[in-house]
Amino acid sequence: MSVINRRDLLTGGAMLAAAGGAFALTPRGRLVLLAEGGKLEDMIPLQIGEWQNVPTQGIVLPKTEGSLSDRLYNQTVSRLYMAEAAIPVMLVVAYGATQNDALQLHRPEVCYAAVGFSISASRPVQLKLGRSAALPARELSARNDNRVEAITYWTRIGDDLPTDGSEQRAVKLRQQMQGYLADGVLVRLSTVAEPSPAIYAELDRFARMMVLGMAPANRAALVGRPLAGQLA
Repeated sequence: MSVINRRDLLTGGAMLAAAGGAFALTPRGRLVLLAEGGKLEDMIPLQIGEWQNVPTQGIVLPKTEGSLSDRLYNQTVSRLYMAEAAIPVMLVVAYGATQNDALQLHRPEVCYAAVGFSISASRPVQLKLGRSAALPARELSARNDNRVEAITYWTRIGDDLPTDGSEQRAVKLRQQMQGYLADGVLVRLSTVAEPSPAIYAELDRFARMMVLGMAPANRAALVGRPLAGQLA
């Protein structure tokens, strides 16, 4: 009869522990907040307060090279909104049905840098959507040789609203440990203007009017169920 030595026991224990960890991180459920068959194009109003959607080209889109963009985002919406007495607002919404290590939202810091912009300012903010409802978001300033853009954006992964890359990775890991994969959305508002508190205040106002202008049943797709419930 062979005798199992200490090294074999340790090796076997390590393998069992690794297998247990892998099982614990294997998602066994899904959380999808965009209704089956739902189209963001139809959910987001064409008229937002005094802003009206007009045709345009040249908006910086959150895509990567080759066919990966098609795998990252199941739906994208890109629009320009104009108003006589307000700044023009470029809107980009990118939706991914699955957020995991291979397929995840690309934050504007990444996609702007990929097309030659430098990020000269970045800070987390809370956008007031109602009396007690605040949306965690981020303000950026992006520059290249030809223009500067003031940007306000937020990301939703499941019901979570991470405001930076580290928090986004932590959210995905926590969700995996809880046994599910979630869908995700990036919502980006920007305007070609020198960033200032007044410019960001206008982008914030547009964001508030856009979310409140959506049908209540559709708001969770952009801001998650807890925040959508506060607005209701």
